[in-house]
Amino acid sequence: MFRVVTDRGLKQYLDEISQYKILTKEEEFALAKQARESDDPEIKKKIICANLRIVVFIAKKFQDDRLTLSELINAGNEGLIHAADKFDERKGYRFNTYSVWWIKRAIYEAISAQKGIVRKSFLARRIQTQTKKFIQRNGREPTTEELAKLLNTDASAIALALTELIPPYSLDETFEDSENPYIESVRIDIQGSDNLISPPPDEIFKKKIQKEKLQSALSKIGTREREVLERNFGLGEYEPHTLEEISRIMNITRERVRQIKENALRKLKIVILRQKI
Repeated sequence: MFRVVTDRGLKQYLDEISQYKILTKEEEFALAKQARESDDPEIKKKIICANLRIVVFIAKKFQDDRLTLSELINAGNEGLIHAADKFDERKGYRFNTYSVWWIKRAIYEAISAQKGIVRKSFLARRIQTQTKKFIQRNGREPTTEELAKLLNTDASAIALALTELIPPYSLDETFEDSENPYIESVRIDIQGSDNLISPPPDEIFKKKIQKEKLQSALSKIGTREREVLERNFGLGEYEPHTLEEISRIMNITRERVRQIKENALRKLKIVILRQKI
């Protein structure tokens, strides 16, 4: 659908994609509905083109000496296209919100293939063992960097292996405005109808799991904490809500919602780790 970006043609590519109009929520949903009902690739292409700048923004966060920016963009564009194939506007969240995980997953897969990252199944078992010991010694869960030091590997390998251990939320039901409880690296938070992109400091890693396992873990944390998570991720009886929406519903500040959510996710991680170890 799109040409391959080369190092030599990168500047021209960036100039080209800057010309694409950013869609309003109404325009985006109308196009998505048309694409879903007609299966017209040209309609879907309009949504993709309007979001190509997001791929560049995310790709820049992953620049190192292994892959060039153009290679990262090409990988991210594959993820963007895949997200467009799966996007359903009836769930109520924006395409840029939905596409972030797919973009980053495609980029990480490209980095992993280049790097020859350690076999995750073996590393995952070591992470479980070291995490249990760390919690016993320190009374808290280790960060990605601490695990990397304990296991004598790099943080990206730990991050990828953690996706095997921790069951995140169904990709068809998740709302990507969230901190991930398991990986503390770089989060890309895309909000609102203005397509604002702001990068706070942790990374989202999500993978499909059976919903009942998550609900079982949620039942072991506080009622208020569970409600915040269920509203944010669209679990149980709730549709997905942003932190701002939850703050209005629960009559507390957005910052307080974020704090409750952060604490809830920490507790949830420990519950899940204990179930698995």
